Amino acid sequence: MVYSFNDSLCFHPLDAASDQALVLCEVPAQEGSTLRFALPADLLDLLKMFDGDKEVAEVVAAYDKLNPGKYSLKKVEGLVQSFLVPKRLLVDLNAPEFLPEVSAKRTAYIYGKVRLIPNQVVYPVAKLFGWAFQRWVLALWLALFAIVHLIFYLWILPGHPMHLHHFTGSTFSTVMLLSLLGAFIHETGHASALVSNGCKQTEIGFGMYIYYPVLYTDVSEAWKLPRRQRALIDIGGVYFQSAFQLLLLGLYFINGSNVLLYFFLFNDFIMFRTMNPFLRMDGYWLVTDLFGIFNLRQQSTNLIKHYVFKLFGSVRMGKTPLENLKPGARIALAVYSVLSTVFFFYICTIMIRISIFYLIPTYPARFVAVWNVAQARPFDLIKLFSLMFELLWRTAVLFGLSLFAYRLLQGLWSLARFLVRTLFQRFGVLMQFHFWRLLGVRRLDAALLSIAHDQGQSGARPPHSREV
Repeated sequence: MVYSFNDSLCFHPLDAASDQALVLCEVPAQEGSTLRFALPADLLDLLKMFDGDKEVAEVVAAYDKLNPGKYSLKKVEGLVQSFLVPKRLLVDLNAPEFLPEVSAKRTAYIYGKVRLIPNQVVYPVAKLFGWAFQRWVLALWLALFAIVHLIFYLWILPGHPMHLHHFTGSTFSTVMLLSLLGAFIHETGHASALVSNGCKQTEIGFGMYIYYPVLYTDVSEAWKLPRRQRALIDIGGVYFQSAFQLLLLGLYFINGSNVLLYFFLFNDFIMFRTMNPFLRMDGYWLVTDLFGIFNLRQQSTNLIKHYVFKLFGSVRMGKTPLENLKPGARIALAVYSVLSTVFFFYICTIMIRISIFYLIPTYPARFVAVWNVAQARPFDLIKLFSLMFELLWRTAVLFGLSLFAYRLLQGLWSLARFLVRTLFQRFGVLMQFHFWRLLGVRRLDAALLSIAHDQGQSGARPPHSREV
């Protein structure tokens, strides 16, 4: 079969803490989207040798003369059929033209994505704030952020005690509306940081993450930037959101409304949650970019799986993700994997408690409260809006928790099946070994040969079979 290298692709050096040079490959896909893949630089050299005249075997033979033993013919043929041709890195000259599909699994951590503000609107607005990412402006903001927070928590808050009975429905609604406005400003910060670094494709949308609704900004184009610039994009949202927070605190000194104090506290909580590195939000991407570990969640999961499989005597996994990273990134990945596992079990416990003891039992009463207020006379629009907002929020949370529980049970079921199968195979070998001993077999190698034959028929992977 003859293939040709796809000249319409774009390649950029990928700044990552890998033990080999990587490139970012951008592939045009369906619906005007772009697929991005991280490839070893030496694999790109191999792909460029596909000129539309040579067979795969000829290309591999020519490459092997320059880089002996790097890629085998069998591995390259498998890679061509399973990845390179379907993703259009190589073009089959005898097949019709097509664009690859965007897999839903690539964004499975956000459900029900809906585009709210397209690139045609986001880009010109974001371009207006490029000045905000100059070094002296960032330094001034950081100093102001620290000083204002010290003043708020050491002087303003102690002098204005706030109690829950002061937190009325109208106060809640106002704080939520200000927070929603702050969320859009947050996403504008990400887009502005992206555009200030020369990127052009971005949009703002809505979706569900784990169990709560979120806004998101498409900053996929940032992968072609150096790590330092990617990290700036990661904090761009909190940067703009905190600037909005400081402006509203200044407004407090004009009108003295305690609502603005409630918002300041709530906004700090939101920013703190956003910078949590164990949720796939700004803090996660900041850790990813600072340490140069792309696919951080997947690599940490693979690392845990590797040692779980090793504990049960499985040969399913090859080398650990640690072996593909530089020393500093290895330490970061190992520590992150342990801490993220602890956090995962902690958050699962919290969500189960919230669902069983709070959200589910009180949901019918909230629905009835909305109905009663809607029927009451005189009609209280503010109270109705507040109750409906709360009801919609609870509904979204319960829906997200249901999806999370479904995926969690799927994963646990797959893990349980694998562990049971592995234990059965492992202890089955021991049972066969003792069976041969009971029969009086004197030559141990004969027994082991029979056991090895049975294991070969069970469908288990050979210990050295790994994909390219």
